[in-house]
Amino acid sequence: MHLVASLAAHGWHPAAWRVTGKAGFEGVAPFRTMARTAERGGLDAILLGLPTVARSERSRGVDSLHLDPLPLLGAMIAATKRIGLCGYWPADIAEPYHVARVFATLDHLASGRTGWIAGLAGPDELAQHFQRLDLPTSGPEAEARLVELIDVARQLWDSWEDGSFVVDQSTATFSDSEKVHPIDHSGRFFTVRGPLNVPRPVQGQPVILYRDRPSAPVVPGIEIVLAQAATIDAAKARRAQWRGTQFIASVMPILADTEAAATKRAADLDVLVPVSTQTTPRFVGTPQQFAAWMAEWHAAGACDGFDIRPAVSTVDLELVIDAVVPRLCQQGLRPAGYGGATLRDTLGLRRPSSRFAA
Repeated sequence: MHLVASLAAHGWHPAAWRVTGKAGFEGVAPFRTMARTAERGGLDAILLGLPTVARSERSRGVDSLHLDPLPLLGAMIAATKRIGLCGYWPADIAEPYHVARVFATLDHLASGRTGWIAGLAGPDELAQHFQRLDLPTSGPEAEARLVELIDVARQLWDSWEDGSFVVDQSTATFSDSEKVHPIDHSGRFFTVRGPLNVPRPVQGQPVILYRDRPSAPVVPGIEIVLAQAATIDAAKARRAQWRGTQFIASVMPILADTEAAATKRAADLDVLVPVSTQTTPRFVGTPQQFAAWMAEWHAAGACDGFDIRPAVSTVDLELVIDAVVPRLCQQGLRPAGYGGATLRDTLGLRRPSSRFAA
């Protein structure tokens, strides 16, 4: 069972300050602390930048502090050693060369621990901040642009084969030209020349995750799907559509030592952030009940793992790490520690070869 954790900047909205007793902007320090906590528990990865409350509430200031996930991901590299680091970069306004270069660089800095969370934010998400009238933001056109963007980014990562970066001073050789390939892509949405100006990522290609949307078409090239499903049956039905792709179900746990205490916590939080504004299915109960709930979903074939989105990061993440993960390990549903050096190793994903290799 895979476990990842979404760390969202909305933990700094005024409601969270009232819950935690903290006030003021604390910079990136809380993220470093949460990343180390997640790594201590052996979680596969942390996810940065995914929205967890409805756009209408964010527009009223509930989620007004939202740090850019990519520089934040870079800051997490120095704070961690083994856990995967994934950042959300919606494809609506992205360019493939920029995406490929940034994530190739991050993958080298992190020694192969990075992933790109792709997806479409949509016109409602973008309207407040971006006005690109020349780009499709919804419907088949936007979906087609997303597919092409992912393909071109993967071509750029493949433009350097393994072993192509030589740097041999004795022969004045910088790279093996036979292993560095030009990219002359002229498609429906992008015209891109390569090769990339960053050598091949440590993982060959960073892991590509996808922020799923109900009824959205299946996207080629996706390796991990992050899905919202309220029931086992709904998760199984959606998972069947993503055949051959690892399917991760998102859940927001609200935990306490007793079910009554967890229910009270949920009610108190609902006063601050109404449940109607939240986009992630919730679980309310004890750590033991939460572990049993996850085991039930996994055994039923509803998912390959879970994206844990703590209701209050400083409280629920620690409860998951200290009281839930050990139960899953005891049941043989989770390994103790990390079995490989890269995020692909941790997730059991193969390292892709360059498509241009002989």
